[in-house]
Amino acid sequence: MTEPSQEGAGVLFARQPIHDRQLALAGYELLFRPYGGGPIVAADFDGNRATSQVLINAFTAADITQVCDHQPAYVNFTADSLIQDIPFDSRTLIIEILEDVTDTPEIIEALTRLREEGYVMALDDYTLGDASHPLLPFVDVVKLDYPFYTRETLTEAIRALKVRYPNLQLLAEKIETQEDYRIARDAGCTLFQGYFLARPEPVYGRVMPVNQLNTLRLLAELNAPDISMRDMAETVQRDPFLSVRLLRMANSAFAQQSRPVTSLHGAVMALGLSRIRSLASLLVLSRFDDKPHALQQLTMQRAHFCHHLAHQLPGQISEMGFTVGLFSCLDSFMDQPLEEILDSIPVHPDIETALLHHTGALGLILKTAIDYQKARWEMIDWPHLARLGLSAEQVACAYQQALAQTPRQT
Repeated sequence: MTEPSQEGAGVLFARQPIHDRQLALAGYELLFRPYGGGPIVAADFDGNRATSQVLINAFTAADITQVCDHQPAYVNFTADSLIQDIPFDSRTLIIEILEDVTDTPEIIEALTRLREEGYVMALDDYTLGDASHPLLPFVDVVKLDYPFYTRETLTEAIRALKVRYPNLQLLAEKIETQEDYRIARDAGCTLFQGYFLARPEPVYGRVMPVNQLNTLRLLAELNAPDISMRDMAETVQRDPFLSVRLLRMANSAFAQQSRPVTSLHGAVMALGLSRIRSLASLLVLSRFDDKPHALQQLTMQRAHFCHHLAHQLPGQISEMGFTVGLFSCLDSFMDQPLEEILDSIPVHPDIETALLHHTGALGLILKTAIDYQKARWEMIDWPHLARLGLSAEQVACAYQQALAQTPRQT
């Protein structure tokens, strides 16, 4: 997996091994790398997108167990990434909490939920001399930033951590020499990472090239209002890349089951029609790798927002709400006017009217979602929403549900 097996393969991510006290392999940290293999430009770096891309490529474009030699994968998580749904096997993934994540109520709630779901968590780049970090009660591993410490301060920090949290594993990172390793080991560290042991190495693979018309048609089929589970499975099956990725995702999400998910119909049954629709749509949008992660995130949040708003209205329009929100951003992905895009794909007349004219119940929901996302409260038609049975409190609740439900870029 670390050498390109076919012409045209690109860099999916890099991996750096983590070793134990006997220098046996104990895991890998998976690191973001640009697909083309070029340098990371600090000014353009987006931590949320980096987390998303590593997770997508590791769990859908690559065989994670093969890449990590059946050891756990450490992946950096930003604050935004932590509060969203993580549809991956908790026995395979170790959540590495970045050093700039703070103990907000939202983060505490997310970490509590993740512990209940069985995830192991690590605290990255630890530089304190004591055990006062507010997130320590939630983590199983502390990654000590070795160069920050002297021999004495390292020993003091480790002693403080062990006294208060005796079950913590202590990982010394940025170990560059044998002497560094010996000092960290003797001070009490049990895990080690750094250039002395191994440098990060690229993992190669392929991502799906974008054919805009085929992508539009696939999105339209996935989001047909009356699609059945069988039709969804057949639609996904016609796209080999999407098929493989959704099967891997289903198996990752349900790895604790005695039997693996072996068919797309089984994946749809396991994950549910709504979740498959959401994940498949996000996978398709992720093919537009020249577009900012923020656009993909906004699109999926809007889709879920419109879905939750539509779900509270009479009739069977909740799935059309998701589609309206999703399709409302297609002009930004395709760099074409929305009218031209809709001419090339079949959509329900109510969806088309809502997208182009913001009329009807779906149009009102879409306009509400757009204005709410842009904090244009005064432009929202609150009286019309009230006549449909939607209060300001229900709109706010739907927005919070959308933020929590939006998967990372997959």
